[in-house]
Amino acid sequence: MDKTRRAAIYMRVARAPRAWIYCRTAEPNAFALKIQQEELTAFAEKNHYDIVGCTSRHEAGTTMTRPGLAEITNAALQGKMDILLVLNASRLGRDIWNTLEYVGWLEKHKVEVVCLNGDFSVRGVGQFLLAKQTVV
Repeated sequence: MDKTRRAAIYMRVARAPRAWIYCRTAEPNAFALKIQQEELTAFAEKNHYDIVGCTSRHEAGTTMTRPGLAEITNAALQGKMDILLVLNASRLGRDIWNTLEYVGWLEKHKVEVVCLNGDFSVRGVGQFLLAKQTVV
């Protein structure tokens, strides 16, 4: 008599990293926003990212309380993205401390920030924030 064997099947489908594009200008400049978006979109496509959202705003970068960042924050909280693409760090904010803290927050929520110009590495943000705490 044959003994019945049980088997499990494991299947996994790898998905492309989900990227969110963030473009910002302080002054109304539709052309500058369009150029940012085109560069970020080309980068995402070249790296086989799945673009899941795009925030494009005319708003000052002097405060971290603004509609564009609120949209990104909500998307991160909902787990909608793996990567946030920005042209450079100043698009996120003009105050380096606040910007680095926000990038650190995104990292804690499993979102990697990629600056096309290589402004900073997310891996270095944690060390930088730790150093800031010891100085303060």
